[in-house]
Amino acid sequence: MTTDENIQTPDDRQNSGDGRRRKAFVWISELSLVAGCVAVFFGFLVALLNVFFPEGSTLVGERISESFAALHDSDGIDLQIDSDASADDLFAAKIIRMQRRVQRRGGRSLAWDDAHLGDKFMQDDAVQTFARSTALLEIGNTSYLTVHENSLIVFNRQESDPYLGGQQTVMLMIEGELSGTISGDDTKGTQFGVNLPNSDVTLAAASPVEEVDFQITVNDDQSTTVNLHAGVASITGRDGKIRTINAKESVTIDPAGTTFRISEVPDAPARIGPANNTVVVYRNVPKKVEFNWASVELADRYHVVIARDPEFSDRIVDDDVVGTRFTHGALGSGTYYWHVRSRVEWAQSNKSDIHKFRVIQDLEAPLLELNPPTEAVLAGLWRLTGRTEPDASLSVDGVPIAHEAGRIDQEIALQRGVNIITVKAMDGVGNLNYESLAISAK
Repeated sequence: MTTDENIQTPDDRQNSGDGRRRKAFVWISELSLVAGCVAVFFGFLVALLNVFFPEGSTLVGERISESFAALHDSDGIDLQIDSDASADDLFAAKIIRMQRRVQRRGGRSLAWDDAHLGDKFMQDDAVQTFARSTALLEIGNTSYLTVHENSLIVFNRQESDPYLGGQQTVMLMIEGELSGTISGDDTKGTQFGVNLPNSDVTLAAASPVEEVDFQITVNDDQSTTVNLHAGVASITGRDGKIRTINAKESVTIDPAGTTFRISEVPDAPARIGPANNTVVVYRNVPKKVEFNWASVELADRYHVVIARDPEFSDRIVDDDVVGTRFTHGALGSGTYYWHVRSRVEWAQSNKSDIHKFRVIQDLEAPLLELNPPTEAVLAGLWRLTGRTEPDASLSVDGVPIAHEAGRIDQEIALQRGVNIITVKAMDGVGNLNYESLAISAK
């Protein structure tokens, strides 16, 4: 019998079907794996965009939206400004000074850009500062806000209750620290409200001719502190109860918004030094400048701020100090301003007196003008005359001599013959000037 190799037995057909099913199963498994990887990739991409490009929420008379709070935890503060300005010409704030890295984001943008002087902030715009950076903002006509380092503010504008005359509301949301001075003129017909993570605060001037001076901080333990140096503040806790603090009072609200600790702000330090308008001069290496102040009762530390401008936006030092002395050894040439606050726990005093001082690099040799004789003189005592800088030290052949406010008049003993005299003048930072005289004596 002849065998046909192309004829398949039933066992062969069964094995072929099993192979096709295995191939189909492998193909479906691989397709599912690829689809899962794509889904995970897009999920990771969305999460990454949310982290690096936080999107501001529109505030419509409510607390901070859950989407924004999820991105920024609970460190938010909203500063509300109810104004009767029209929607067309109302803007929340304008940058008038910046220090180091400050960024802004448009209300309809995910990307952050570098901020610039003169930038105005409208609805949903945001400004952000980073380590050692600050931004000074102008609001209203003569009111100012300082956005301290590592802070975030989102501005929003919305219609108020129609029964209030269609006023506008400008809200600012902040992480970190915010301080400001609101003039009495800007409070006319305007309400400044602050929504903290654990309470709501309303700031007002005590009278139209006065101002509001405040400092708001989200503390490390997620409590918040309002230091009020001028004006009146009403605080509503999460329990619905209202507390009121007046000028020179401080309130710290626990993270839950139910416990309020109200205290007097400590006194500002007095008798601070260096004195106003002090001049510090150096030659090659900057001198150490020592800052000091009188101690304040109960103060556990002090906050020192040194800046290059009187508005304290360009800050060099912004730190807490234990004790009543602070030394800085690297201040180059320039004009500086400084003040200090006393602290008792989270409460802070108002600023001390603001002192200005100058640091000058002096590489110029001091003046030295001598009057040598034009002809031979008699041996014995001879008077050396001339002038130098009033604060210079003077020596003749290495021997110190005195002068009166720069006027030189010193007796010198001359021997017969030619006398070589070397006169040196040195200023307080080590600049040297000298002159050698050859005087003939007979």
